[in-house]
Amino acid sequence: MRWLSYCWMLIVLFGCTQADQKPSTAQRFAIYIFDQDAVPGLGPTADTAWQILQAVPLEQAAFTVTEELLLSYHWQTQTITFTNPWGQTDRDAPSYMWNGGGSFVVVYNRQRLFGGKVVSAISPRRFDYPAMALSNDYILMENPELQGKLVYSFHPKSAVMYPPQSQFLADDPAVVEAVKNHLRQLGKLVE
Repeated sequence: MRWLSYCWMLIVLFGCTQADQKPSTAQRFAIYIFDQDAVPGLGPTADTAWQILQAVPLEQAAFTVTEELLLSYHWQTQTITFTNPWGQTDRDAPSYMWNGGGSFVVVYNRQRLFGGKVVSAISPRRFDYPAMALSNDYILMENPELQGKLVYSFHPKSAVMYPPQSQFLADDPAVVEAVKNHLRQLGKLVE
């Protein structure tokens, strides 16, 4: 009988311990992408754009590039490749992913690091805040290995031609290094 009461106490203790545990923080890095319904515009300057992107609830994102969808993050060019959940090409994706109507926020450990406008690399749009540009190589589909994937690069602002970017756009060097190490641990970092 005493043995049964010990088992009962262990079950209660184990149940209480499980209930007190915090949820997993496995998803530490993500890119939230918003359509025009959630973020109708970012304003004329980097300051107004960042204020808007700081205020929009992440739950309103139309799409999130999760760690599972992310295939690689090429650090030298600040280029990401992720699985295209909509099909084989960019035209299978919703228009906010390529027509300049989307906005994005890069998040690490629930901290918003930077954000801006989602555009095509051949877009004529000009603005003074970060761009997440759909790669020219991808648009031209010169590499058949890119089918079923989307390839974007991050840039400090829009441009006529997007040069290779070599710097992560977050301000805090400690956070930049933490993101880089996290991506390395995930096996997604290309150095």
